[in-house]
Amino acid sequence: MYTYLLLDLAIIGFPLALSFDKKVAFHKKWKYIWQGILLNLLIFLPWDVAFTDLGVWGFNSDYLIGAELFQLPLEEYLFFLVVPYAAIFIYACLEAYFPKDILYRYRKGIAWAVILVCLLLYVYFDDHLYTAVATLYLSFTMLMVLISGKHHFLGRFFMTYLIICIPFLICNGILTGLPVVWYNDMENLGIRIFSIPADDLIYNMGMLLIPLGFYARNTRK
Repeated sequence: MYTYLLLDLAIIGFPLALSFDKKVAFHKKWKYIWQGILLNLLIFLPWDVAFTDLGVWGFNSDYLIGAELFQLPLEEYLFFLVVPYAAIFIYACLEAYFPKDILYRYRKGIAWAVILVCLLLYVYFDDHLYTAVATLYLSFTMLMVLISGKHHFLGRFFMTYLIICIPFLICNGILTGLPVVWYNDMENLGIRIFSIPADDLIYNMGMLLIPLGFYARNTRK
C-alpha cells in the first residue's frame, strides 16, 4: 500500500546517511542545493499536474498513502525532492573522490548531440505530447546552458546522469511495473525499457539539469 513512499525513502536514505562522510562533507553544502531544487519544483509540478489532468500519466491508488494536492499524491512531491538530492550527492562524490573530470573536454560535444537527438525526436513525434514536451524542454534548457557559458559542470553532469541511471532503472522499473505510475502510450514514443517508457530517460536528464547546474555554480571555487 505504501510502495511509492517506501521508494522515495529508499532513494533518499543512502545519500542522506552518507552526507556526513568526512571527505565529501555534503551536509556542509546543503545551503547550495535548494535554489535549483525549488526552481525545478516551479517547473515540474505544474507540468506534472497538467499531464495528470490530460491523462498522459496517472497514479494507482493501491500503492499510495492517499494524501493528494492538485491531483498529485504526496509521494510525487517527495519524488521531486529526493531524486535531485540524490543526484547532487552523487555529483559531490564525484568531485571529492574523482577530481579528474574525464568528460570535461567532451562536454559541449555531448550537449550538442543531446540537443540534436531531442530535436529530431520532436520533429518525428511532435504529436506525442510527452515526447514533444520532454524533448523540447531538454533541448531548450541544454541550449541555454551552452549559451550562458556556464557549462563547466556538464562533464560531471553527464557522468552523474549515467551513474544515476542504474538506481533510476530499478526504482522506475518498480513504479511502472506494478504499476504505481501508469502511462498512456499514445502520448510517448511507445518504446519500453522493461516496463519504463523510453521518454523517461529524456525527462530524467531534463529534471536533473537545473538542480545540478545551480549547485555547481554555487559551489565553484
